[in-house]
Order: sequence, then structure tokens, then C-alpha cells
Amino acid sequence: MKNLVLALLVSMIAGCAGVYEPVPKGYGGATAEISDSYTNLRSTSAHYFILDKIDDKDVAQSWGQTRQANYGQGFRFTPSMVTRKVLPERQKLTLKGLVFFPTDAQALFGNDMSVDRDIIFTPKAGEKYTVKGTLGKTGSKVWLEDSAGKVVGGDEGS
Repeated sequence: MKNLVLALLVSMIAGCAGVYEPVPKGYGGATAEISDSYTNLRSTSAHYFILDKIDDKDVAQSWGQTRQANYGQGFRFTPSMVTRKVLPERQKLTLKGLVFFPTDAQALFGNDMSVDRDIIFTPKAGEKYTVKGTLGKTGSKVWLEDSAGKVVGGDEGS
């Protein structure tokens, strides 16, 4: 659990230095969108499902954005979800599911039901995708769905 918290904090600090922009500045061609999501919202936690990396490069994601947006609020927080544009080309996506806690103390002692997986995926131009998943003590899963709710980048059984 402590390793997860340390990895997330390092990722968040590294994210402040700059994250990979999957669509180059000035690009005017076709794109797709991938959004993070959350479930199981409680007053002091939520289950987050995020796109963490593209081709092994850190991208803007909701865990860090929510921490930033709610800094100084103690245990209270409002989820802040990221949607980012991506190119419609074959790429390696790292999907992650984890429990979001608004404070470091909660994260140190909270349940660690995290899951991550890499998928090779070619988004369709104009399509909107969402990272989805489930977190549980008996197993956690993460996958990618298109706008119709069809699993397209990984399946629930993995």
C-alpha cells in the first residue's frame, strides 16, 4: 500500500513538471477522445478509472487533477474528470483503476484494490471512449468502452 501511495505521489509531482500531449500543438486532423470515470462515490473516497499513459508517457489524468482541484479541503472532495483528445492511430494505452482518497493519511491506511493493464488500441476518429472498471477485494478489472458502451480495449474478464 505504501508503494502505491509513493508511486502516485511521484506521478503527481512528475505530472506538475509536464505531461505528454497526445495531440501535437497545431494539429488540425482527426482525433478521438478518451475520458476517465469514477464510481462508488462516498464522502471520503471514490473508485477512479483512468488513462494513465500513452506509449509509456504520462498523460493528464483525473487522480492528479482531483487532488489539485480539492487541495486544502481535508476529507471533502469533488471528482474532477479528465477528457483528452488522442490521435486515431495504433498506440499502447495504460489503463488504471484505483481508490481515490482526498488525503495522504487515508491513502496510507485505505484499501488497495488497484489494477492496471496495457492495451494496444487504435481509436476511431470522432469516437468518444471511456475508461471503466470495477474494484473489489476479490478482484479488480479495468477496460475501455466506446460511446455505445461496447468494450473495445480489453474485456471485463481480464
